Amino acid sequence: MPLNLSAKFAFWFALYLLAASSAWSQAFPERAISLIVPFAAGGPADQHLRAVVEETSRVLGQSVVIENRPGASGTNGALALLRAAPDGYTLALLTATLYREPHMTKVKYDPLSSFSYIILLSDYTQGLAVKADAPWKTWQEFVADAARRPGRLNIGVNGAIGTPRIVMEEAAEAAHIQLNMVPFKGDSEIAAALLGGHIDAAPLSGIAAPHIDAGKMRYLVMLSEKRVKRYPDTQTLKENGPDVWSSSPYGVGAPAGTDPARLKLLHDALKKGLESSASLRMMDQLNQVMNYKGQDDYRAYASATFAKEKGRVAQLRQRGLLD
Repeated sequence: MPLNLSAKFAFWFALYLLAASSAWSQAFPERAISLIVPFAAGGPADQHLRAVVEETSRVLGQSVVIENRPGASGTNGALALLRAAPDGYTLALLTATLYREPHMTKVKYDPLSSFSYIILLSDYTQGLAVKADAPWKTWQEFVADAARRPGRLNIGVNGAIGTPRIVMEEAAEAAHIQLNMVPFKGDSEIAAALLGGHIDAAPLSGIAAPHIDAGKMRYLVMLSEKRVKRYPDTQTLKENGPDVWSSSPYGVGAPAGTDPARLKLLHDALKKGLESSASLRMMDQLNQVMNYKGQDDYRAYASATFAKEKGRVAQLRQRGLLD
């Protein structure tokens, strides 16, 4: 039976939309892509992402430009995604704080619906860093000094609700000591403050490694669950009694509603960037390992972590460790 005029119009219009959608996806990207890093330039995440985007840019045929927006405990990237168009041209580094903050205060985003999760990249390896000439050689000596001087030892932390601060609060409670937490905007600021003698210690990621190699810092204990390859003789905090360790993976996301074809293209390009020689060298330099998860696994991780952090925050509040 021949199609009537209305049916013919609908048929050809549908074909037009399909072709236009396909061409729209295939043309992407036609200009530079912005990748927001919610930490200061020079920090571990910034250094690693700059290595990743070298190859990512080559694969995409367009530049991926890092934009640093420190502050807000590492959530400025997520907040920027709420305001950005879901066109794939604005990406952001998503941090572990995103899954904790909604359980602590009112926020504008929902970790389960506000973002398109693209790729999980790596995980910070952190240790409690002190100056090389610090008087403490072991965690036990540090604890004994803190017990003698409650609230007098100053600990530099990245943000008020970041994972390093939470881990140090948990460690202090387990050791029955009081530490004074001093918030900073990023690890590079903290490292400078520690070297300048303005703070006594700090949970620092691999940004401490070059200072350790230069003999200016050392790790008192590692905050990872297990000892790390680069410092095999340095004990973990867990080995010293407190059943506490740091887990703080990070990845890249886009605004919710971004075209799936574009997300797939971005994922594939970022994965090549993650696996590039520049990225691998930087992770080795920062004492990090690859922690890759694709789109579906990354979203599942985010959902599970969001649920887990609800119970963790409730316990911390019950124990008086959070304001």
